[in-house]
Amino acid sequence: MSSKALTPERGLNSRMPGEPRQDLYRAIFSHSNEPIVIIDPQGFYLEQNAAHAELLGYSDDELKNQTPAIHLGLEVFADVARELTEKGEYRGEVVSKTKAGETRYIELSAFTMRGESGAPLCYVGIKRDITERKRTEGRLALQYAITNILSESLDLVETAQKIPRAVCESLDWEVGVLWKVDAKGGVLRSVEICHTTSKPTPEFDLFTKNVTYKKGVGLPGRIWESSKPRWFDNAVTDPNFPRAPVALREGLHAAFGFPILLGSEVWGVIEFFSPEIREPDEALLRLVAGIGGQIGQFTERKRAEEDRSELFKREQAARAEAENANRLKDEFLATLSHELRTPLNAVIGWARMLSSGRLDRESSKHALEVIERNAWAQKQIIEDILDVSRVITGKLQLNLSPVDLVTVVDAALDAVRPAMEAKEIKIETFIDASLRMISGDADRLQQAVWNILSNAAKFTPNGGSVEISVSRDATHVLVQVKDNGPGIEADFLPHVFERFRQGDGSTTRAHGGLGLGLAIVRHLVELHGGTIAVENREDAHGAIFTMRLPLPSGELRPETLAGAASVFKETQYEQANLAGLQILIVDDETDALDLITVELAQHGARVTGVTNAEDALKALAEDEFDLLISDIGMPRIDGYELIRRIRKQEEGKDKRIPAVALTAYARVQDRMQAIMAGFNTHVPKPVEANELVTVVAGLAGRLGKN
Repeated sequence: MSSKALTPERGLNSRMPGEPRQDLYRAIFSHSNEPIVIIDPQGFYLEQNAAHAELLGYSDDELKNQTPAIHLGLEVFADVARELTEKGEYRGEVVSKTKAGETRYIELSAFTMRGESGAPLCYVGIKRDITERKRTEGRLALQYAITNILSESLDLVETAQKIPRAVCESLDWEVGVLWKVDAKGGVLRSVEICHTTSKPTPEFDLFTKNVTYKKGVGLPGRIWESSKPRWFDNAVTDPNFPRAPVALREGLHAAFGFPILLGSEVWGVIEFFSPEIREPDEALLRLVAGIGGQIGQFTERKRAEEDRSELFKREQAARAEAENANRLKDEFLATLSHELRTPLNAVIGWARMLSSGRLDRESSKHALEVIERNAWAQKQIIEDILDVSRVITGKLQLNLSPVDLVTVVDAALDAVRPAMEAKEIKIETFIDASLRMISGDADRLQQAVWNILSNAAKFTPNGGSVEISVSRDATHVLVQVKDNGPGIEADFLPHVFERFRQGDGSTTRAHGGLGLGLAIVRHLVELHGGTIAVENREDAHGAIFTMRLPLPSGELRPETLAGAASVFKETQYEQANLAGLQILIVDDETDALDLITVELAQHGARVTGVTNAEDALKALAEDEFDLLISDIGMPRIDGYELIRRIRKQEEGKDKRIPAVALTAYARVQDRMQAIMAGFNTHVPKPVEANELVTVVAGLAGRLGKN
């Protein structure tokens, strides 16, 4: 069969010479429900039955002098002709265009009728319309593609952007456009355009990207307004289609679209275009109507599931963190108990030996030294705990003044030197002579450096060495401490400065401590605007702590603060004179009461001690006192209530008794509460005797400078 141009005219009803004219064959041909055609050896239509005419819409006259290329296209017709010529038959699927321009999917079976000579007499084609089957397959493919997209995507925008291509590829539509509702502007804006063929539509694409639609305008606007899918077999003829001129120029005709719904609200619209004219596919419209609601529902449901999963993970992490915090708390409490009981054991043991009278003079002196040293160790533990409390509550404050950092380091070294000398640790110092003064709290900076040096002394083995250097760069002063201890485990390095964290919290650990000192150091350094870091040495065993403190923009001098005193040069006073002072002491702890009474009496004061607030008020009513020292935590009436009652009784009088709050409640807020209640000053326990005597002498006006 040839696909060449027309040969001399032939009528569809003309007959080939020798063609059988059997009535049976004619009846089958005419009345068959299957479309049948007969093509002559030159490829022209000879005859079609009624089913074929109904399938493609061409009359007999319209097919005269026409080849099947009229509905198959030249390329497909040539392929079919080649198969028939070479093999004598053809079986396969082809796509045909009806007279109205609609697409039909055809299952074609063709064979050659030959004469006695073997030459082709004609070709017979039997067709089966499989358009509906192909559409069903396309809808199933679309459902599968949508399911995959929904299962893989969490974000609604990401999901919606994938849908146009999936529909185009599954249902053979050429152009897909995603529109999103701009709620603020009250319009639809295009956010995605896809193509499934190489045929460009640049003018249509540009117009679509730049245009916006209100409700009821254009195809997407009408879908937005109705919240339902719409179909146009030939959109360019629709009066409410502003893009009709460009669509027509670029050969786009059929169109349909559907809304993406979030609940009852339209989130966006997806529309599709084809160069063909397509009859409405009601089944497809029902499918995409479901898809439009499914996209929003599935995405939101999956997002909710992911949120629940993420919440569950966070709850698990929080639970693990809480369990870890509880473990750390338990370890801390166990360590705290150990650290407090150890010096307490020494205090109690040596105190009992002293009271037994079995110790000679030298042993008694040693016992007193041990008791004092362990008592101060307990005081340091308590101070660390209080400092951590102040850090947590944000109550740790600095008293800023010009500070000579070299003096700070020297003072810290002096404090830690006995411990290092006991272990025969060599101390090496490297000081930059060009250092300037910085702004800071000298006490707190000394505390930070002391903690770092104490940590180095603790972990450096006997006979080891510790290096401390103070230098500067363009913007900072650097204090660096190197030890030659075992170093820090790599997995513990990030946690060195965390509260209550220790590299070894077991009962077999080689070094004591609460795991608070370095956490306090970090906070103190950060309060000064600096940083603290730690790393293991590369040149040897050991760790390196580096503290960086910012340099001031200008030169600082001590005299810039009038009356500023160095924290390391203690102000010296003459021996305090308490002779003749009448002092009332209130403390429910008789041991503490006796200690203070004896200490003040030795300085010449006449002391009256009572163990509760009621007796104190009675004593004040019966006698006149120069000064009151009261504990805070007492049964029935505490120290705050006591001083309030005293101050109320003094209303209208010229004289107010000076009052000292001496208490183990040592927080900043405790000091403030004491002052606000009516005390003149607040002294935390334990207090050194000289400090208490100095405070009493100062309030009584008995203090004089050298």
